[in-house]
Amino acid sequence: MSARIAEDGLVKAISEGRRVGSSLRNQPSGEEQWRLAYHEISPEASEYRYSVSAKQFGEHLVALSSASRPIRDRAIPQITFDDGHRSIFDYAFPLLQKSALKATFFVVTAFVDSNDQCVSWDQLRELVSAGHQVQSHGWSHRLLTRCSRRELEIELIKSKREIEDRLGVEITALSAPGGRFDKSVIATCRKAGYSELYHSNPWIPDRTIHDVRLKGRVMVTNGMDGSALCSHTQASRIRKLYFRARYAGKSKLRTLLGDEVYHKLWCSLANWKPGSGIELRVDHPKKATEQPYKT
Repeated sequence: MSARIAEDGLVKAISEGRRVGSSLRNQPSGEEQWRLAYHEISPEASEYRYSVSAKQFGEHLVALSSASRPIRDRAIPQITFDDGHRSIFDYAFPLLQKSALKATFFVVTAFVDSNDQCVSWDQLRELVSAGHQVQSHGWSHRLLTRCSRRELEIELIKSKREIEDRLGVEITALSAPGGRFDKSVIATCRKAGYSELYHSNPWIPDRTIHDVRLKGRVMVTNGMDGSALCSHTQASRIRKLYFRARYAGKSKLRTLLGDEVYHKLWCSLANWKPGSGIELRVDHPKKATEQPYKT
């Protein structure tokens, strides 16, 4: 029982961005790699905070490509994209091809080929053929921490199998919608066959829980130029502690307000409007007695 309590505390601390004591098990590896998370690439500047213009993204790639050696003995930051917005193929993909840098695309499986805002399976196949990775962002972009057990299994298992069947690639990584996870999400990741879980807190070391590696990322906004991006990846220890404390404060505010109110606040601050991106679902889990998802 005490081991379970300690483990639950570890998961909660990581998800909230609090510092984790060095005496705990599953310490981070010595090599540290920064990761960048993009959402939408627009042809022109956008008011939506998480829509980076193609010009700005190109400048980011130049800054990353120009690094002749790993930043402070770290590997060049990993480039990732969440959601599967059509703009990643139209604008990000050509620029990535020119830079020779590779990226990981986390897609909401049910949305692929669903409308003109989302990528198609043929486009994803082209990305894979070019050497990029496609991984899962869940089935329907639901907040996983609000899913019932069966809903969680559908989000993780169904999305994984659909991508594997469609693209013929192995799916081992999941990006948690909204960056939120808990012990149930981690346990279901392991059950579904994921070995990596990406979240939105880059200020804490990577950890392995239940054989699932937890990996944080910097959420890239259109307020970051190339130098700002590099300053994040070269942050001093003091600066890291500052950002970690700020993230913990944001997490506490989210808990205080609740997911629905916090999401409305986020939409307002991010200047999100319908049509400007793929919206996160924060609906309530079903309360009825359910059968496990058949695998």
